[in-house]
Amino acid sequence: MRECILGNFRRRLLGVLKTDNDLQRPSVLESLIRRHVSIVHLAEQHISMDITQGIREVLLSEAFSGPVSSLHLFEKPTDQHTGSATESVCNWYIENIIKDVSGAGILFVPIHKCFRSTRPVGGYFAESVTDLSELQAFVRTFGGYGVDRLDRMLKEHTAALLNCIDTSLRSNRDVLEAVASSLHAGDRIEREASMKQIVDLETVIDFCIQAGLALAFDRLLSEASGAILEEGAPLIHSLLTGVVKHLPDGVPEKEEIKRMRTVANTAGVVSDHDSIWVRSILEDVGGASDGSWSLLPYLFATFMTSNIWSTTAFNVDTEGFSNNIHCLA
Repeated sequence: MRECILGNFRRRLLGVLKTDNDLQRPSVLESLIRRHVSIVHLAEQHISMDITQGIREVLLSEAFSGPVSSLHLFEKPTDQHTGSATESVCNWYIENIIKDVSGAGILFVPIHKCFRSTRPVGGYFAESVTDLSELQAFVRTFGGYGVDRLDRMLKEHTAALLNCIDTSLRSNRDVLEAVASSLHAGDRIEREASMKQIVDLETVIDFCIQAGLALAFDRLLSEASGAILEEGAPLIHSLLTGVVKHLPDGVPEKEEIKRMRTVANTAGVVSDHDSIWVRSILEDVGGASDGSWSLLPYLFATFMTSNIWSTTAFNVDTEGFSNNIHCLA
């Protein structure tokens, strides 16, 4: 009977994750889980068996996605089970919000700290699953394992984009060095001539915007994680906040310091989230010490010559542009 109840709970959990192929709002999912657990608690009063522990095991198994990258040093076994609930939800966020495969016209709205859909595609609106309250519900439901899994998927996506940007920096190196020389020399004619020689400028801008969207989403995720940590474990949150202020800036950075900074970044208690996050990705892909990245500011300077500025408009209500070019910042 116990296995029957737990099996039913697992099926119900996986069944309510999505509605008509769209993601269930995390707050609604959390509410449904709480309601089901309350029913289980009521049943426990009339039958002599521990179902609560079984419910916890089901929730953990569906949320578990391997060792937390910033905390655990052991490698994930090749045959390690990954929670299908966490995998399903994280994949939906990556495909529909970050990559926008459905073509909903996803925009990042800085003033409201969420993403919005500009076109009614499917049965969802991006703001209903990406604002801070919904991301906090995601953190409460899937815990640290869910946050780590989504963070790793965001890093994998961003790493691929950074690799494309790195390729562009290398292929345009000579031109960018000429742009840098003309900027420092104040030679306008030479500068404009060099900028026109940049290869695939529009494509590189698109890569940078996509990377900016991933950065913005991860920043919201870390802020939501920090809020839940402060709510549920205020002492640990206070300890992290205090410790991160005194971490030494060494080059190269010690492994223990790097791990502590990553944990603090995930909990949203650092002020320079983006630089720490991108630096960790570059270190993983081996691009952090490459001299070509010193030319990135000059590449960004050439973006001002792109036609993309003539096809966009700034919205004062969202404090962003209609094509997400504000994510370049």
